Parts: sequence; structure tokens; C-alpha cells
Amino acid sequence: MAAAGAVELLKQLIGIPSVNPEHTQDARIAGEERLSCFLAGYLEEQGFEVTWQDRETGRPNLVASYGPEQAPCTLLLEAHMDTVGVDGVPGHPFQARIEGGRLYGRGACDCKGPMAAGLAALTADALEALVGKGYRVLFAAVMGEETGNTGAMRLVQQGLRADRAIVLEPTDLSIVHAHKGALWFEVHVAGRAAHGANPEQGVNAIVGMARLLDRILLRHQEDRRRLHHETLGPPTLSVGQIHGGVAVNVVPDHCMMRIDRRTLPGEDGSEILEGVEAELDALLREGLLLGGELKVLKEGPPFHTDENSELVQALGRACERAGWPARRAGSGWYSDAGPLSTVCPEVVAFGPGSIRQAHTSDEFIELESLHAGTVILSELCRELKPADAGREGA
Repeated sequence: MAAAGAVELLKQLIGIPSVNPEHTQDARIAGEERLSCFLAGYLEEQGFEVTWQDRETGRPNLVASYGPEQAPCTLLLEAHMDTVGVDGVPGHPFQARIEGGRLYGRGACDCKGPMAAGLAALTADALEALVGKGYRVLFAAVMGEETGNTGAMRLVQQGLRADRAIVLEPTDLSIVHAHKGALWFEVHVAGRAAHGANPEQGVNAIVGMARLLDRILLRHQEDRRRLHHETLGPPTLSVGQIHGGVAVNVVPDHCMMRIDRRTLPGEDGSEILEGVEAELDALLREGLLLGGELKVLKEGPPFHTDENSELVQALGRACERAGWPARRAGSGWYSDAGPLSTVCPEVVAFGPGSIRQAHTSDEFIELESLHAGTVILSELCRELKPADAGREGA
């Protein structure tokens, strides 16, 4: 029953546009307000008590609670409401369609499919089973994940706490119990313009940036030699953007670079940034640049939950009961599990669908995966041990 309900629920969710406003100029499809109102009504019908965060902004978080407030243990299911845009997507991206065992539509995979599975799994019987074991159940639907995990950080800042949390994401039904952190930063450097025929009269900002990049990459290679995580491997670095200059025959007096540095548990982002600033200062002293500024675009913490924790073990048992392999994994991509791990001892990312389908023009979710994910999450409600047994770090 729960699995069948997930399909119809997902069709409804897709039919409510919730495009992140940074991905569209069309007010008819922008923002999470419409979807949050639908979810509030749905959850209230299931017996949840619904509260809002910052509803007056038009981009609210919704937090729904079931069970006694002072329960010994709190289980949180969290999913983001926003999707990426639909520019270039053919047909009708907000009209779900089923073809060849797949359900298509914007958000089908990221993240409305996992959201539908989580909601459908929370049947009356499953909720009562959890309450009987001493759990309070929270369901959080958050805004702004696609552009910086804003909603999840707001949850944390405004005091949400839980003992165990499942971040509903398309993980191919793998139990993602660790992922890297995300440190995105931007560097602006200044030189001095001159005619391209007389380059010695200028200070080439692009050349200076190239020198800076070489030094950043050398530091990163050293980090890769000395740092390794048993689940996540080494840290990574990607140069995503470089822009500079105004014309081919003008020595450039400015250049900008953006870097995506993925961090491991235990790494200190401030130390990485201090290293960049030290190299920038050195180039300024050497006269290879005339100015420079470092700006942090995003800093999200990594997370790691022990494989022997009750949440990971119970989810593994639920997979096996549903006839699905209990695959445990780490990931390089980032999710709301990072911020939530700062206030929740046990966190995993889990859900139906494949991350390879996220953000694509023909986004879909396999119906088999949606059904299996719903059944697994329903079984989890039965597999979790009573709240006073097996708790780690609560």
C-alpha cells in the first residue's frame, strides 16, 4: 500500500513547481511556498503537527512532528523542496508521465522521488510502531538546497536537533554514511593594464593568477599525499572558473578564479584558506600581482557516521528484509547531511533514484527503485531498536 501510494504522491509533487529562484526568472514556477503548503496539508492529515520557519519570506522551511515532544529519541526525515530550472527541458516538465517503467518530470529524482518514498513510508502503523519504541518523528521539508544548503543551515541555526536523521536523496538505495565537505572560494587579483605591444609596462593579472594556481595545486598535492579517509579516499580540488582581461591586445589588470575543494572529516577549512592567502601574499611581495582578495562562497562540513551505528545497521536490516542489498557507501557530492551532522549524532543520506539523473533534461526515476525505497523506509520503522537500546552519541 505504501509503495503504491508513493507513485501517486510523486505525481502530485512534480505537478507543483518549486524551482529554486536562482534558476528561473518565471515567478509562476519559482520558490518553495506552493509545495510547502501542499506538504503541510498532507502531513496534517497524517496526524503531524506542522510548524514553519520564515514563512513570511515566501521561502519557508516546514517542520512536522509526530509523537511526544519529550520522547527519549528523535528520528528526522529531511528532504529539500527546491529543484533546478527547466530551461531547455522539452515537453511539460511539471506533468509527470510514466514510460517504460520510469516516471519522468522535474524533481522526479532530485528530490521529489525520495521525498515521496519517505512520506509514503510513514503510514499510521509505521508511525505508531516508532512512537511505541520511544521515538518522536520529525519530517522537515527545506528550501534552498540547490544553491548552498540554505534551508538545512537555517534548521540548525534555529535550534532543530535530532538523534538520528535520514536525508532523502537519490543514492541508488545505497546507505551513504559519509560524504566530503564542500569549500568553494573565489580569488580576485589585480595587475596593471598596458598595451599588448608593450607587456613589460604592465603587470599581467592572468599570469599572476596562473602562478597562484600552480602554488595552490602544489599544496593540494601535498594534502593528497598525507590525507586519506577509509571511506571517502583523498580530498579533491577542481578549478571551476577563470575569467580575466578585456581584449587580446591589452595586458589584463584583473582576473577571477573559483575553486571547489572537497574536504575530509577532520580537515580545517580555515587552514586551507590561510594557505591560499599565504601564497597570494607572497606573489604580492614579489611584485607579480598588485592586489588580491579571497572570498568564501560556501563552506559545508563533511560528515561520517560509523557503520556500526544503530541507524546504519537498522537501515541495512531493512534493505535485507525488502530483498535489497545493504550497500554502504561514501560520496564526493554534497547534501544537507553535512549541516545536519553538526546537531545529529547519526546521519545517513538514502533514497531511491540515481544521482546521475539529477539535473538532466529528461529527469526520471525508475519505478522499481521508488517502490523499493518506500518499502525499505517502511521496514526501517520496524527495524529500529527501541529508543533506549543501541543509542550511540545521543
